[in-house]
Amino acid sequence: MVIAAIVTLTLTSCKTRMTAGGTSAAEIIDSYTGSVNDVNLEIASDPITYTIDISTDEGRLKLSKLSLSEAKSLALREAVMMNRCAKIVNPQYTQLMKGKRVLRVTVYGFPAVYRNQAAPQYDSRTRQEIDINVRH
Repeated sequence: MVIAAIVTLTLTSCKTRMTAGGTSAAEIIDSYTGSVNDVNLEIASDPITYTIDISTDEGRLKLSKLSLSEAKSLALREAVMMNRCAKIVNPQYTQLMKGKRVLRVTVYGFPAVYRNQAAPQYDSRTRQEIDINVRH
């Protein structure tokens, strides 16, 4: 009984340090970033080119006040959108400059799309569905 009293007095006489605590949502939720789908990156065999230059009103507006790296990035993004692909593989750039001003930028590369392995297969040259017979 004496020991219990000593322990109780010791615990109640200790100062309690107040701290604010909590956990972020990232610590609570165990997120999964993988994919349950099997996909292939299908690269077209025919390359594409896409050019933005100041000879058109639209090109003049797009390139005004852009640095060379910004112009290359814009050309790449627009090439992806115009060719309806996921990415351009091995993009190569050419540019025409006057001082620091970009007059023309061209991107060249191979468009690529992601295809689900369970989906029908396509001929990358003609972009038409082909029949594949699988035997086990």
